[in-house]
Amino acid sequence: MDAARTAPKSAAPAALAARWAPLDPELLTVREGFMDFVHRKLEPPDLQDCAPQGTEVTDTDPRMIYHGEMIPVSTPDVTQGLKDARRTLRTNRFRPTGKRMSMIVDGCAGKTTLLLQIGRAYQGVLETERRPDDEWTPVVYINVPPRHESNMDWSLPFADFFGMDHTINIDKRTYRSTDMTEPVVHAMRESRTSLILIDGVDRIHDSDLAAAFDYFDCLQARLRVSVIYSGRGATDIVNEGLHNRRRSERPRTSEQFRSSQPVMRISPIPFRKGQEGGWRTVLQSYDDNLRLYNHQPGALLELDEELHERTHGYMDTLDQLICQTSQEVIEDGTEAITQEALDNMIVGRNDPDND
Repeated sequence: MDAARTAPKSAAPAALAARWAPLDPELLTVREGFMDFVHRKLEPPDLQDCAPQGTEVTDTDPRMIYHGEMIPVSTPDVTQGLKDARRTLRTNRFRPTGKRMSMIVDGCAGKTTLLLQIGRAYQGVLETERRPDDEWTPVVYINVPPRHESNMDWSLPFADFFGMDHTINIDKRTYRSTDMTEPVVHAMRESRTSLILIDGVDRIHDSDLAAAFDYFDCLQARLRVSVIYSGRGATDIVNEGLHNRRRSERPRTSEQFRSSQPVMRISPIPFRKGQEGGWRTVLQSYDDNLRLYNHQPGALLELDEELHERTHGYMDTLDQLICQTSQEVIEDGTEAITQEALDNMIVGRNDPDND
């Protein structure tokens, strides 16, 4: 699915800028924020609708906003992950009995991007079949906090997603939270939740593994939901958690704890002889999506080696570098990404100490 709307081509620059004024978005870990993320449509502004070249721009200029969050570029791993997830989730939907198969997103930077794109695409498919309403919540997204003390705490991120108050005596300095499992289960059942996205499972401490995965397993036992776990090293963590074993005690050579859950893996994009295609395809997508007055088509491909050296093939670093450089060249009026412009960016640069 696409990801913020532009004004019609007939809109004047001032009106266009007003329509592009940034909002104060909700976190994706609350229902309203995730729904906004699912329904935003990001399109590049047309240069003929923007302030003329040479006009002083502000941070709320539509091109500034657009180049802060350009159209997501799909890598080969993301494309494959979306296909794999759709096949599994489609099968899960039509299983009337038994626990639905879970999935794992593992690897390097880009795991959260894939996880969220899966959630958006899945909800998009469901919305072709029914009209969304204020209650329907097919996808729930939570991010694992740094530390949990007890089983009770695992209900709180779900309660926060649904906007439930879970505090007792909040006006007093000694206020505490209460177990929200039953209200959460009721809310997910009533809103027909069918997919839970759990991000950051690598933040679960060894001593919390059993309690955490007991809780997630309990939710699956009580609700007809699929679960996707994401995090660095998530494959081992999920396997060990589901078998109530601490990571330090896991027999690394044993196969008896290997899970049957499918794994979607994110890796850096290589750029070596015979494997240049994937990296250049990604750069071509960014090149096509730029909205700079002096941009020459193919300019990013001429910087392919420099960009890979700066980012090592990690998409989050590449995205930040291109977006930040684009905003800078808009501001300084050069309106083109060049080697000099990239050299001015600290992103992906490891300069030696120079005293």
